[in-house]
Amino acid sequence: MSTTCTVKQRRGRTARKTQLNSAERNAKKFANPKLCSYNELPEWQRDNDKILQGYVRETKSSMKCVKSLFYFHNETVNIYTHMVPSVTYLGLLLFFTDFVLIPQLPSTSMSDYIMINFYLLGAFLCLMCSTFFHCMKQHSETHSDIWSKVDYMGIIFLISCSIVSLLYYGFYDYLLYFKVFTIAVVVLGSLCATFVLNDRFNAKSWRMFRAAFFVMFGFSGIVPIMTGLIKFGVEESSQRVQLRFVFWEAIFYIAGAVVYGFRLPEAFLPGKFDYLGHSHQLFHVLVVLGSICHFRALIGSYFFMHTGISSSSLLNLKAV
Repeated sequence: MSTTCTVKQRRGRTARKTQLNSAERNAKKFANPKLCSYNELPEWQRDNDKILQGYVRETKSSMKCVKSLFYFHNETVNIYTHMVPSVTYLGLLLFFTDFVLIPQLPSTSMSDYIMINFYLLGAFLCLMCSTFFHCMKQHSETHSDIWSKVDYMGIIFLISCSIVSLLYYGFYDYLLYFKVFTIAVVVLGSLCATFVLNDRFNAKSWRMFRAAFFVMFGFSGIVPIMTGLIKFGVEESSQRVQLRFVFWEAIFYIAGAVVYGFRLPEAFLPGKFDYLGHSHQLFHVLVVLGSICHFRALIGSYFFMHTGISSSSLLNLKAV
């Protein structure tokens, strides 16, 4: 028994030593005096103990936070995986969409442009809020708390914009359904916003709950989808809201929540994914893919609405 315990202890020490050596090699590879290891962080900066190196030291300066955009650290990929798509969505919002992706059809109305651009605004704000959070959170504990709440509010806004924009095309000829479900989304979004502004929500121990919380809010969209399936049938509902793209959107978002909540893959190989490939980076990529699927669903729904079963529009606005 004692021999077995001794062997296990030696193996454990060897594994920990290997992880530390790997982390040290990675640290040398990306050596920068502005960076530090997990063990050197103040308590408020400690979040993921499976990421061992590459942390930006507490700056106490907004300008130093901005300068961190120009050297490599373990938040760099987090920043740019949302900064680049957010700028892209802003370009779509301001220029490209109205002229290229939404050609004017005989029944096209201002409401189409409002709804699609409403979603683009939500996607832009969500990703840009995330960008600011990951760039500015190393300023100080106070700034980190503020920007994390801004980040959460961006997520809530994106979920709300996603559901409402799809409701428009799902129930474009049934105004009552659209109103009822939209009011429900506004109420749920407001409750969620009140909840995430509570300091307890930002606690490390609530990480899994945060992931489940946003997934549940997103899944509130299942209720109108099920209503549509009952009212219109599978085939027509699939066309109205482009269910195949909504399905992939859900897959990407759920996968992102799982990766984020369970800290995959670094939970199995601490120190191996400090700079590239850790859970939050994968989560960001999956969120962007989900947002693209939703945008594609909206464009498909737009064409079906105006060339498919009906040419009526939901809102009685003057055609563009």
